[in-house]
Amino acid sequence: MLSSALFTILPLLAFIPSSLALDDASARSASVYQLVTDRFARPSSVSSTCNVSDRKYCGGTWASITEKLDYIKGMGFDTIWISPIVKNIDGTTGEGEAYHGYWTLDPDNLNSNYGSADDLKALSTALHSKSMYLMVDVVVNHVAATSSSTFQPSSSYGPFSTMEDYHSFCWITDYSNQTQVENCWLGDDQVALPDLNTQSSTVSNYWNNWIKNLVSNYTLDAIRIDTVKHIEKTFWPNFVNSAGVFTQGEVLNGDPTYVGPYQNDAKVNPFNYPSYYPLTRAFNQTSGNLNELVTMTQSVKSGFNDPTLLGSFLNNHDNPRFESTVKDTSLIKNAHAYPFVTDGIPYGYYGSEAGFTGGNDPDNREPLWTSNYDTSSTMYKYFASLNAARKAAGNASTSFYSNQMNVSSLSSSSILIAKQPLISVLSNSGSSASDSSLSIPASTSGWSSNTKVIDAISCETLTTDGSGNLAVTIKQGLPRVFIADSQKGSVCSNSSSSSSGSSSSDKKSSAMKLDLKSGYLVGAVGSILGGMLLAL
Repeated sequence: MLSSALFTILPLLAFIPSSLALDDASARSASVYQLVTDRFARPSSVSSTCNVSDRKYCGGTWASITEKLDYIKGMGFDTIWISPIVKNIDGTTGEGEAYHGYWTLDPDNLNSNYGSADDLKALSTALHSKSMYLMVDVVVNHVAATSSSTFQPSSSYGPFSTMEDYHSFCWITDYSNQTQVENCWLGDDQVALPDLNTQSSTVSNYWNNWIKNLVSNYTLDAIRIDTVKHIEKTFWPNFVNSAGVFTQGEVLNGDPTYVGPYQNDAKVNPFNYPSYYPLTRAFNQTSGNLNELVTMTQSVKSGFNDPTLLGSFLNNHDNPRFESTVKDTSLIKNAHAYPFVTDGIPYGYYGSEAGFTGGNDPDNREPLWTSNYDTSSTMYKYFASLNAARKAAGNASTSFYSNQMNVSSLSSSSILIAKQPLISVLSNSGSSASDSSLSIPASTSGWSSNTKVIDAISCETLTTDGSGNLAVTIKQGLPRVFIADSQKGSVCSNSSSSSSGSSSSDKKSSAMKLDLKSGYLVGAVGSILGGMLLAL
């Protein structure tokens, strides 16, 4: 009886993945919500005022994040990126406290301000139970100290307690000098960031073992790497291989010829800073330069092995929020749409959905609880629409995430982004602009004659002409994100827009219920097996 039961279940067990983590292939379809752990959610028992200018801990915890996962998932994000988790320097410095997590003291211990190891494991488990993923930020380049030239490490620094673990003191004064960038120190006399000697086999072997254990101990799905360009490229391939999960790294530079080799040679997938700068310039005013952005997309294509693995973003914790200088809601929506309708993995920064307007650090690290986690706000719903459109396109086409887009100018104030089956028109004409008419050619969209398409943002349904061309009106400078009605899946499912019946994406949505990476199959098989064994 037992052998018969096992024979029945073995074919199902063969389909269970050995790991639920993200790799390059699965990460392309991810949509990441970045949060600052100390500022996203805190226990209800904590009621003190959080003044961002004080740069102090405000009480955010991993356990409190766990309680708010439905808030994040409701926008369509399936991955969360949390702040560095290791023990930081204590006390108040000339630049405040280490609430952000980037001032490492001892990487062998956790930052108790955020909670316990069990809390972090519970967060990971809760995410996986919701078919979501956990990305943790790591700092490998340096530790932190309140002294600079007189710095002397102690046992408090855990594995890095001797001067042989560090590069000799020098400040980075010339960022065009790569030797300085890699070997000298970041920070200042208030908080110095002693640079670890990653050329040392002792240091590099430690980090390779550390990241492997970190991923395993907390069942992490992806890693975000801080200050990648400050470590020699030859260090990274072994580190990435040791992590065994998808890595996204910060190479803070706008030149694709500088950033590209970090993906091509160092094997870290960078954030798309080369596109970030022209993106902000394109939409920060009605006279923004869209051509610069179009040109950069071509430079990125030629400069990177795979642009579809870059991290695409508008806001983050290091740069002023776009909304700190731009108040026009149409410009804001167009700029935020770009990461979701183009090549790469989109990153949304917490508070964007709440309309936060913080400028430079620390103003861009506001406490989210002041927004009361409002799911009815315009931008909350907007991000949900963008994520729904991207997911529908991925369900409708297996090549959507891996095929590279084509970006072209439609007019002096609009660009056309063709990433079939998603076709988008972004404009910087602004909310006060008069309506303008444009035509999306069939040669770009791939649509045939009399094809019904839906705008995922407005839920307006349009139909192509006899040649497959689509006449589009840009109203109040708002973005248009189109997908064929037959491929829309759940897009605008709560609207009154017409439907053409069962579609290929509907069928794929059904199939996606068996998504091996969701973890549901593992639970289902376990339940079946358990039930069968009990019945024996």
